Amino acid sequence: MKELKIFITIAIILTIVWVFTQNATLVELKLMGAVYSDIPLYVVILGSVILGILFGFSITIGQNIKLRQGLKLIDRERVKLQGEVDKRRQAVLEEEDDVETQSK
Repeated sequence: MKELKIFITIAIILTIVWVFTQNATLVELKLMGAVYSDIPLYVVILGSVILGILFGFSITIGQNIKLRQGLKLIDRERVKLQGEVDKRRQAVLEEEDDVETQSK
């Protein structure tokens, strides 16, 4: 298993290096009114990938926070209902004890 992880990691690194060497062309980047010239294309690709990952990660964090808040509410309700069930069980057991003591 360890060898498989090493092999996959090496394959990914070699693929990234290959893509970078194939996209080493210098380009001009126009970004929000500013012009950046002589930037390798692989830098633009890498920056786009990193920004995409960060954007997706931020959306996931927001959804995760909402889900955790919902779970806390559900857990509080579960604890409340469990307490009510325990009280009713105790009341039934006490009634059974009273019936047994009265019948003796």
